[in-house]
Amino acid sequence: MIAWIAFIVSIVFLIFRNLSILPYNNFTAFIFYIGSGIEVVLLSFALADKINTYKKEKEISQAEALKASQENETLVREQNIVLERKVAERTEKLAATNNQLSVTLTDLKDAQAQLVDAEKMASLGQLTAGIAHEINNPINFVKSNIKPLQLDINDLFQVIDQYDDVHDKRDGELQTALHSIDQFKKEIDIDYVKSEIKNLIRGIEEGAERTAEIVRGLRTFSRLDEAELKPANVHEGLDSTLVLLKNSIPPHIKVQKNYLASGEIECYPGKLNQVFMNIINNGVQAILGKKEQNDVECITISTRDVPGNKIEISIKDSGMGMTEEVKQKIFEPFFTTKAVGEGTGLGMAIVFKIIENHHAKINIISSPGNGAEFILTLPHMQPLS
Repeated sequence: MIAWIAFIVSIVFLIFRNLSILPYNNFTAFIFYIGSGIEVVLLSFALADKINTYKKEKEISQAEALKASQENETLVREQNIVLERKVAERTEKLAATNNQLSVTLTDLKDAQAQLVDAEKMASLGQLTAGIAHEINNPINFVKSNIKPLQLDINDLFQVIDQYDDVHDKRDGELQTALHSIDQFKKEIDIDYVKSEIKNLIRGIEEGAERTAEIVRGLRTFSRLDEAELKPANVHEGLDSTLVLLKNSIPPHIKVQKNYLASGEIECYPGKLNQVFMNIINNGVQAILGKKEQNDVECITISTRDVPGNKIEISIKDSGMGMTEEVKQKIFEPFFTTKAVGEGTGLGMAIVFKIIENHHAKINIISSPGNGAEFILTLPHMQPLS
């Protein structure tokens, strides 16, 4: 403002000089230059002062920015420390949780193994009871035949002994001895004894053959080589399973067999027989669970070769059938439709695992009141691992 006033004053003096109001002298002659010079000097001071002001403001601003930056850096360091502490605490908690989960997983695996063993033991107990009953029947029959057979043989021995005594008799006593022997033969009914001995021996043979059949079935069913893939005949496996389940199948449930396939496949025989036992046993229980029993119920077992070098095994029952919800859950571990304490819910889960290990598949066709059909499709030869 002062600079501009000095400049305006010099102009006023210049105008007054030109109007002859002021005299013309050295001062009025150079008044404009003097005013301009003063203006320039004063404007320079003003500019310098403004620059210094801006510089000071910038320094203050930089100082404040530096201070804010330092404060932010301090805050970040503090936050990092807090974050690191929280991360460490969280990591420690996660490690502890992970350890707990590992222990829980181990416990669950142990529990699962125990439940699988329990399921196997339950099946084994049922199997053992059936085998004991099946073997006990022919053994009892054989045992009951031994005593009368022994008595009949003793009678024959007496007849033979009497004939031996005849050799020591004189001619006069010979006829009397022979007549006595004839009388004894009539007393014991020698013809009946002969027929009875034949029948008793035939019964013992049948009992022994039945026992041998059960033992053969058990041997085929158990297949101690099940840990390895072996060629086996599924029809033999099915038949051996039916032999062992014979005691569990009531008389009004008929088993029909339609074996159309070649039957020879590569498999784990013992495990596959366990699949047959679980499915057939479930079919029997499904029939027995019906509210109204027909005079003749049926389990139909069919086999046939299908394209792709595979065999299809169908096990169909006339039981109460399944709802769609049960079909969806039947292979889940611990799922069961039986009352509490009557089943572990692992039988069909084990079946599914065994079928999966055979690179096979299992389908179910069922609806309430229409029975159930389990269709197993297995390759004749297992694919190379």
